[in-house]
Amino acid sequence: MEVPGPDSDWRSPQFRQKNVAQIEDAMRMAGTPHSKSSTDMENHAYVKAKSRNRPF
Repeated sequence: MEVPGPDSDWRSPQFRQKNVAQIEDAMRMAGTPHSKSSTDMENHAYVKAKSRNRPF
C-alpha cells in the first residue's frame, strides 16, 4: 500500500501535465519532426517509472 505524501505527487495529473508541457517545449526547441506526441512520450515514461527520482 502506498502512503500519500510528497513522493507520490509525481503521479498526480497536474504533475504529469507539467511534464507534457516541458516535453512540448523541448520538442519545439529541437525543431525536428517527431513521430510521437508529447503526451505519448510522457505516458511511456510514466508507465516505466518506479518513482519520481528514479524513472527507470
